[in-house]
Amino acid sequence: MKILWTFILVISITVSGLYGEALSETEVSQSNETPSIKDILNEANQSFTYKGKTIHPGCVEQFNVNLADSGPPIVKAIDVESCVSSNEFFMDYQVSKDGYIGYEYEDSGEKQYFGYKIIGKAKGGIHILDTRASGGGTMVAMTIFLTRFGLENYRSFDDQEKLYIEKRLIMKCIGQIQRGDRDIGSIELINNNLVLGKSQYRKKVEVISLD
Repeated sequence: MKILWTFILVISITVSGLYGEALSETEVSQSNETPSIKDILNEANQSFTYKGKTIHPGCVEQFNVNLADSGPPIVKAIDVESCVSSNEFFMDYQVSKDGYIGYEYEDSGEKQYFGYKIIGKAKGGIHILDTRASGGGTMVAMTIFLTRFGLENYRSFDDQEKLYIEKRLIMKCIGQIQRGDRDIGSIELINNNLVLGKSQYRKKVEVISLD
């Protein structure tokens, strides 16, 4: 009887070990799965994230227009992966109580701040971002950026000068709306219309169609 129980115990341990090993291999293979570029694009469109991580506010800040200018931004397209992995934006970001994803940094000895808040997504994959920027004074410049994700081919060459083409996730700025300094008006997306509430700059509600 002892021999029988010993045999059963050995078999059980062996099976458990094999099952555990198989499970571990499955978990490893799942964790090593690389999302396709289409999956990455879908994620960005659904949640405004990249590979499960929040897009750093420094990436959105690239669209910001210098106070001395008033026209469209000089930079209108960002390679998302290059931006989020850049040493330029190693600084941590924080989410404020009113929902702005922002970060602080120093520029020319002065503390700067930039943050964005996701208002919603309109038809055609247009993401509406309300942003605020400050530094070097009391002004808090507020701007709405209209952005859209897409894929672009990036061409590079290896050591043997062989052409390599890679699809990359690109975030584009396709429009902006200047709100002014500390605009207190509300922002809503209703039926594909951007609705700007009354403020010190608007005597009545303003409706902007995004069709």
